[in-house]
Amino acid sequence: MNRNIRLGQLLSPFGIGQLVNFPNDETLMICGLDAWDEIIEQRIQNAGFDHIERDEFVIREPRLEQLLGVNQFRKPFPFRENSKKNSRLTIPGVRFPQWHYCMKCSVMRQIELNRQENPRCSSGECRGRLIPVRFVAVCPQGHIQDVPFLDWVHPDGLDDERHVLSYSGGKGSGDLSSIIIQCSCGQRRTLGGIMNEGALDGISTCSGHRPWLGPIGIRQPQPCEHSLRVLIKGSSNVHYAMIKSALYLPQVGDTTSELVQRIIEREEEALCSFYELDNDGRVLRVYLQTLPEVKLGRITVDALLEQVIGFMESGKDNVDQEINSDFDIRIQEYQYLNVGRDSENTDFKAVINQFSSTEEGEFLSEYFDHITLIEKLRETRVFAGFSRLSSEDGKLSKDRIKDLSIVDKDWLPAHVVYGEGIFIKFSDEKLDEWSSQSNSNLHDLIGRYHTEQARRMNDYQNRDITPSFILLHTFSHLLINRLCYNCGYGSSSLRERIYFSSSADQRMNGILIYTSSGDSEGSMGGLVRQGRELNFYRLVKEIIEDARWCSADPVCMDVGSSTGQGPDSLNGAACHNCAIVPETSCEEFNKLLDRSALIGTNNENNLGFFESDMV
Repeated sequence: MNRNIRLGQLLSPFGIGQLVNFPNDETLMICGLDAWDEIIEQRIQNAGFDHIERDEFVIREPRLEQLLGVNQFRKPFPFRENSKKNSRLTIPGVRFPQWHYCMKCSVMRQIELNRQENPRCSSGECRGRLIPVRFVAVCPQGHIQDVPFLDWVHPDGLDDERHVLSYSGGKGSGDLSSIIIQCSCGQRRTLGGIMNEGALDGISTCSGHRPWLGPIGIRQPQPCEHSLRVLIKGSSNVHYAMIKSALYLPQVGDTTSELVQRIIEREEEALCSFYELDNDGRVLRVYLQTLPEVKLGRITVDALLEQVIGFMESGKDNVDQEINSDFDIRIQEYQYLNVGRDSENTDFKAVINQFSSTEEGEFLSEYFDHITLIEKLRETRVFAGFSRLSSEDGKLSKDRIKDLSIVDKDWLPAHVVYGEGIFIKFSDEKLDEWSSQSNSNLHDLIGRYHTEQARRMNDYQNRDITPSFILLHTFSHLLINRLCYNCGYGSSSLRERIYFSSSADQRMNGILIYTSSGDSEGSMGGLVRQGRELNFYRLVKEIIEDARWCSADPVCMDVGSSTGQGPDSLNGAACHNCAIVPETSCEEFNKLLDRSALIGTNNENNLGFFESDMV
């Protein structure tokens, strides 16, 4: 049976706790970390220790490990039919929703979570194929359970008789009122209104179920009394993956060979230990002689010892710096991106491209300080939990991570991708000049955002969001859309990374657009070429023109400038026709966007960041 998922998709959109629809009307939920470990242990029992090589799955990224409080990351198992190591490993799943109905006789039945074979109807001699219902019930705390159909049909309560439900799709208009749930006792009710907010209030509250943890996640529920919300199982708000990511930053000098770089990254913990015990390098030398690279003659022990000691004595600023938040990671990356590193030896090569004295260069230098052309980058993406109903539910990262397993684990799923990118450093002076006169619509948008977040989170502290952030974010989206149009990139193969801080001592104003799709789109140099001066000049001109007119105007601009639009009205002049990108490309789930930051409004076109008469 075809149940294939790309490895990168097992973080997002199909991470732990997500429902995956497979062919032949089969829906499975990706299991938690305990079940992943059990797959390894079962394979060891069946085939022996010699058939498992755990190191193949290990990914190291010290900054993210420190941030998330784990010892390592592991990539999802690639399935191999026949190999000496790590063969026949699969990603575990459970059948959810449990409510299924028969395609022949319409009888409904709840299926066991761990049922292996495809379920068949057991009503009389029917033996029809059972398929899952289209609906699930979720709560704001991330719990998910079957829709309480019995309670829905019997709002006045159930007696002690055995009740058998049947599911009829009807022949109406296709809306929910055409779906009828009928009970063997004679009661019946359509699903009309079941997806409305508060529809289940008075009928049922959340049971605290976590089916991704297996049967124990239902037998031992978490305390929860939140209201339930019925959703279609394929809805985007059933599961929001919380992805933490970091770019690889070299910890050694430009002259360090790639071979030595890999050795230091792999053996860093042991090297540090021996270095601290050593006085003259003899202990460290003995250890280095045991490494396979030295034994195979790929490098002499003297050459390796010299470079390792140089690394230890350099201070290892990036490793030693304490990482307490995403901001700490961003500020390190921002510093690297503004300095550059022209080296072929590592997975980070960035060249600063200063503007010339030509007409194009003079134009760009008014708004930007420089562009960094990133020919090589490596990004580690870690699945660190999920939320439901809203992308931000106020939970702490450590609580989200706890929900991924029954027993606390010292690892998280991760994926490494390679690509290229362009980093654009905006002019601080120009931003300050523009911010002092930016239109009031942007401040209203920021106020709506803070109000909505405070409504959802009890201890919400206002984020560092200013009109400059909205400008950077909107420019980033328009640039992604323009690059897709000009260069043929897939709409989801480009990502943004916003570097912003209004703090005086740690100020950041830059955006990184990069490929990290893990395929040929991220390795051909096309994106880097668009960062060259003449090409980027054309891009900026086209972006300004794109910002001036949306195919939904004047509605898009007028509504965005008054009440806002999009979910919770957290966008200004930004819709699917102009500034929205795939959610996998955006860091803010397509919120906090407004084209008027670039070009002003219809009534005040002189309040945009770019001059009103420049196109």
